[in-house]
Amino acid sequence: MKESRNGSTDRRGLPRGFRLCLRAVLAAALPVLSQAQTPTPTETTTPSPAPSQTPTPAAMPTPTQTSEQSQAPPPTWNFSGDFRLRWERTSDQEPTTEADRLEPRRRWVVRFRSALTRQFGRVTTFGVRVATGQRGDPNSTDITLGDFADRLEMSFDRAYLELKNKGLFATGGKFANPFTTTELVWDGDVNPQGVAASIGRPGKHQVTPKLTGIFYVVDEDTINPDSYMLGGQGQVTVKPSSSWSLVLAGGYYDYTIESLRHADSGDTRGNRLTPDGTQYLSDFDLLDAVLTLDHAGFGARYPIKFVADYVKNLGAEGKDDGFGLDLFVGRASAKGDLRFRYGYSQAETDAVLAAFSHDNTTLATNYKQHTATVDYQVLKDMQLNATWYVYRRLSSPLPDPSGWITRLRLNALVSW
Repeated sequence: MKESRNGSTDRRGLPRGFRLCLRAVLAAALPVLSQAQTPTPTETTTPSPAPSQTPTPAAMPTPTQTSEQSQAPPPTWNFSGDFRLRWERTSDQEPTTEADRLEPRRRWVVRFRSALTRQFGRVTTFGVRVATGQRGDPNSTDITLGDFADRLEMSFDRAYLELKNKGLFATGGKFANPFTTTELVWDGDVNPQGVAASIGRPGKHQVTPKLTGIFYVVDEDTINPDSYMLGGQGQVTVKPSSSWSLVLAGGYYDYTIESLRHADSGDTRGNRLTPDGTQYLSDFDLLDAVLTLDHAGFGARYPIKFVADYVKNLGAEGKDDGFGLDLFVGRASAKGDLRFRYGYSQAETDAVLAAFSHDNTTLATNYKQHTATVDYQVLKDMQLNATWYVYRRLSSPLPDPSGWITRLRLNALVSW
């Protein structure tokens, strides 16, 4: 269709007014589109002074920021914890009207622990943990329910700073035990205080050596000399195949206990003291050897583990050694898992320092003990446990009227 120069339509049949409006819209939109468009690598573009073309301060490293800092991961917070409810029965504990007969003791016990860690950069971590338990008892985080419903006592049982870089590790403060141990020498609730470090071979290898050292602040006193422990452990992990794993660890813990001024009966229980009760009769220089053997066993859900521990106190004259043997079958990590354990241990009176050895029974030293446990994993983060101890004194200058004592523990544990 033809039109005159002053006509109302063009050759495409568009009204003149519509064409004018379309031109105005395009004229307004083109600058915005040109600013938002990102040029491709093949385009040659003249830099524009428009604000949208200038990098924002957040996108540019500051003059003091190094490339390593710009690549460091942001600080991360991690929160974890657990709660355990226990019913316990121990035979021959409570006196009766008959001099030669004792009644069993029954009690309910709870434990709560909550930990928080924060990572700074790639190698530094700060950690802190609060737990139930008496402040003066480093061996236990348990609280017995009673005392007319008093509030539960809680305190910090860990507060530390640690550094990790490949095979190097260092920590200071009050921290988790860095050694390979069993409860023959170290109770699982004891958290050393001081400084510790280790060096190992990073990565996965058939043979992995590791060395660990510690300066353990046992007691500090402005009046009396300080007490401390210098210790070290060498460890070798051997993995000849995917089914077998062997860990050999040998440690030496040299205690210097200058004063018992801040010690209580729980710290000295079982060990021999001088007649006035102000010093240990023995020195404690513990030579400790631990062997752990793992095998794939009867499949992924029923691996087998054997643990042996032997300790000798080189600072004691007699009554100076002990050992423990444990066999585990099964695992306790996924829903429906079952794990069984049988163990036997015995320790002479000064074989270990009772202040830091186990408190699973009423005897910390001078005992022989059988232990049987069953763990059932209800959920990944919920476990039921039954533990049975049968124990008695290893030796006594007088006839022991109590004989064998039994302790049954039924536990329900949740973790997060």
